[in-house]
Amino acid sequence: PVLEPREKMLIPPRLSRAWQLAKTEEKRKHIEANVDVLPTIYESLVKMDSFAFPFNLQAQLATNLMEDVDFDGNDSQISNLRMGLGLDPPNAEVWSKIGQLTAALEPEDKVSLLAHIVPRFGRNGPAGEQGIKDFVDGLQPTFEVIKKKCQGMSDKDIQLAGSELLAAEILIPGRSTKSQFAKFISALTASDIEGVLARRRSFKEIAEKDMAEMVKAREEEIERRKEEVEKMQKQMEDARENRSMVFNEETGAFEEVED
Repeated sequence: PVLEPREKMLIPPRLSRAWQLAKTEEKRKHIEANVDVLPTIYESLVKMDSFAFPFNLQAQLATNLMEDVDFDGNDSQISNLRMGLGLDPPNAEVWSKIGQLTAALEPEDKVSLLAHIVPRFGRNGPAGEQGIKDFVDGLQPTFEVIKKKCQGMSDKDIQLAGSELLAAEILIPGRSTKSQFAKFISALTASDIEGVLARRRSFKEIAEKDMAEMVKAREEEIERRKEEVEKMQKQMEDARENRSMVFNEETGAFEEVED
């Protein structure tokens, strides 16, 4: 598949930002290598309803997947991406449960969650598969603990905080066992959980600000190049009319011919 012009406009600023924020050279090389996987991702995304799943969220999902060190576009990952997007019948033990338990999340938070989960498939062997199972099994209990600690918190925020904590500690093998996570979540205070949400929102705000600045800089560069082309075209037209200008290869500009 070939990327449409809109994808070519939406993806580069996001990938550029991800590359700049990468903390290791290994991650930067991984992002560069995954550019080849981008058409495979979009082969699924182009089938999505653009009203239910806007182009900017599609671009964000593609970028989030490409910057994950475990994502390589293997068959299992693409299959689960399609199930997570609702393009194929969902796996009853994974995507059906996740969909039901995280229904209150905002679309952009669902994109983030999808990007956390999909790269775990087809990687890390049995430990990776166990991590996915433990994540799904841990959703409801985690939400219940948070609900008790944070009276009056909305379902949306409960699901966001709980899924973020589980994704950080359980999905990737070697971080926390189920029992360790249970102790961890039990020890958290309402203030700790509010802090998780505040950090999540701050990341989003910073990302939006940085993206706006990058888009502005990109637009300014496009406009600058456009002005340069228009200036050169005008010089060429003047040269044809007056026959008094030549192109100087050393300076890269049209110059008047002295009599």
